Amino acid sequence: MSFTSTPAQSAKTVRVTPEDGEDIQQRLDQLEPGDQLIFAPGIYRQSLVVRVSGKANHPITIAAESPGETILTGTDVIEDWSPHPEKEGVFTTRIDLSALTGPPKYGLLASRQEQVFINGSALRQVTHFDQLQGGTFAYDQGEGVLAICPHSFTGEQHSGATSMDAGAITGGGRKEVDRSDPENCWPFLINPFQPEKHRIEVTTRSGIFRFAGDHRNPEVAHVHLKGLIFRGSGDAPQKPMVWIAGNHLLIENCIFEAGAARGFDFRCHHSTIRRCLSRLNGQMGFSGYGSHDLIEDCTFAYNNTKHSDFVCFEQGGSKICRAHHWTVRNCRFIGNDGPGLWFDIDNHDVMIEKCWCEGNSGPGIMYEISSDAVIRNNVCLQNGFAYRKDERFNSIKNSVGHVEPVYGQGILVQMSRNITVHNNTCVNNRRCGIELRHHPYQQAGNPNHSTETYRLENNTVFNNVLVDNGWDNLMVSHPPANPSKTEEVRGNQHDFNLFHHTEALLQRGGDLAAYARWGKNLGAGSQSLEEWRAARHQDLHSLQWDPYFVSPAEKDFRLETQSPAASGGQPVKGFDEDFNGHPRNPQSPGMGAFISVANPLEII
Repeated sequence: MSFTSTPAQSAKTVRVTPEDGEDIQQRLDQLEPGDQLIFAPGIYRQSLVVRVSGKANHPITIAAESPGETILTGTDVIEDWSPHPEKEGVFTTRIDLSALTGPPKYGLLASRQEQVFINGSALRQVTHFDQLQGGTFAYDQGEGVLAICPHSFTGEQHSGATSMDAGAITGGGRKEVDRSDPENCWPFLINPFQPEKHRIEVTTRSGIFRFAGDHRNPEVAHVHLKGLIFRGSGDAPQKPMVWIAGNHLLIENCIFEAGAARGFDFRCHHSTIRRCLSRLNGQMGFSGYGSHDLIEDCTFAYNNTKHSDFVCFEQGGSKICRAHHWTVRNCRFIGNDGPGLWFDIDNHDVMIEKCWCEGNSGPGIMYEISSDAVIRNNVCLQNGFAYRKDERFNSIKNSVGHVEPVYGQGILVQMSRNITVHNNTCVNNRRCGIELRHHPYQQAGNPNHSTETYRLENNTVFNNVLVDNGWDNLMVSHPPANPSKTEEVRGNQHDFNLFHHTEALLQRGGDLAAYARWGKNLGAGSQSLEEWRAARHQDLHSLQWDPYFVSPAEKDFRLETQSPAASGGQPVKGFDEDFNGHPRNPQSPGMGAFISVANPLEII
């Protein structure tokens, strides 16, 4: 995809500031091919629609003057706060947010659209005032009252007198302390929260930026969007903060954060999203649809902050449907509550490569009821866990959401056909490293999901390194027996993989013969590698041994030169580099996402 352009002879640059307010939409509507709309640094509090198109050699550019310093938001600053007469630390204001509320179709909290931010940090919503505690808010729609309960600590106290327990060691009793004396000035004492000293923002708008048209009839083409931050929108479930639809669009260096539902929808053809970040959105990082699209060098992190449990619905990092000829490359899916990268329903001709998927509560990569994809050179690490669940809730790096028992794979291929999964590294995922899974509910639950279309058929799994995964390193469904559905699971091949379980090898004192007979490698019955070969005549060239990662504790999964995964493997035509871009030998590509390194101290 090429986005090179030459300036139009009459091209103009239009610069706008936050003070231009509603005039910005008018100036946007007047852009012509080759023009630029430049946003000065600041916070813009209105919703905008792109209705204009550029041309192939004269795109329209909408960009930040200083990338990262222009924020488009669906919030307004609210200053009229009063202390609650009965609840200490709680403040209320009267505000009509009825435009952002709807029926609780997806749950009492997952369906809510209101959001509150104090100095840019989101509060967590609760349903009733009696549930308020530090860091939360609640909205009473019937009364039109919004209540906030900020975290209590706001700084240090340096003056005034206080009385303290002198303690038994000093004779007991109480002691008066002069807090003005530096010797007695302790940090971390509580000051009362004063709303007037903080920026308190409340979502009042949804869908704050959109391209005209829908995904079936896009109206916009040849537009570049660069360097903008989209933050804080009151969106209903399955609705985006930013709607991106069109042909030949380029989205670069943008941030999509704290949307109440999806960060953005990408419903495009022949378009690219590059170096963007979508994080901390209430339901999901983004949804996708379209053809001949590219997503690269992007990060999708800590999405589904509402911890909605829309199992097999949508949540987490992403969900992409009916995408044709897509490539997702060099992306990171980190700490999402739900799947990291999820292709679902009628996708085909997809490439997923060089992605790092870590700490998602669902699968790292999930490809289901679709066909014809290559999944290669990816790292899937520690998926299937409630991310950092041992810590108290915060809105940045913690998930207290559900863990669905059937999920937790590094890579899950479900009811799909013609999928090639090779040279991936899957480590310490809760369920298994890679799973090929038959799932009958997808036929029974939708009459359009025919048994002829959706099958676990003709998939290949090879050259992967699968280490320390919780159930089995590789799982492959047996055909359902009652009723018999032999034709729905067939033609699946797997070989040239490396399996390893660190603790099992240590327990056997490094005895290769004993370790080779140890199970938990593949198959729902946890068969050993030699049992698996005898039963299914698969993995005849696979290995069970330590891959010799350079430093697994530091998440450095490059291979030392003595690694049995460093050479050999099944040849792959045209496959000529590893996760880091180092050259491979297509005739001997090795196993896993990384080649071996002559010097472990080599700088990546």
